[in-house]
Amino acid sequence: MWHAFMKGCLAWVAALSAATLLFSQSQQAPLAKVYVGSDGLAHIVDAAGKDTAFPKEQGQVAVDSPQLSSDRQSAGWLLEEDNCCTSYPIPTGVFIYSHGKKWRLGTGQMIYDWCFLDGGKELALSAGPVHNPEGQDLRRFDSSSGKLLQSWSGDLDAERPGWAACLKQ
Repeated sequence: MWHAFMKGCLAWVAALSAATLLFSQSQQAPLAKVYVGSDGLAHIVDAAGKDTAFPKEQGQVAVDSPQLSSDRQSAGWLLEEDNCCTSYPIPTGVFIYSHGKKWRLGTGQMIYDWCFLDGGKELALSAGPVHNPEGQDLRRFDSSSGKLLQSWSGDLDAERPGWAACLKQ
């Protein structure tokens, strides 16, 4: 009887340990900070203080507008590239780091603004032509997969969807 009891306890401890390990592997350590360093690269700092610099992407000349999600599981920044028709680089993509994965999101046009939604689970961006925008092109993405969830286009004076409230432009 004692042997059966110990065997049951051991099985329970093993199952609990496996579940704990699985849960801990699915949870990324919180991020503490995201910033643009003096080297011109985007950096993230985790809760343990480890600073990771992200190398330039192909065509990238600068990064700007770093943001940390409120759940501290995702970080992002704008990627700026040279543009044929301006004397300055323009933001053409949003680079997202979430749960150990990296995504580059965009529309192929200039990114006017972007923000995290739902604590960082999603993000929204506003994009359009470099000069004289005639309309709005808004997109909503899943932060952990980069999957496009919703898009909306309309006139500048049109009512925007609720999920785009955090976008200034």
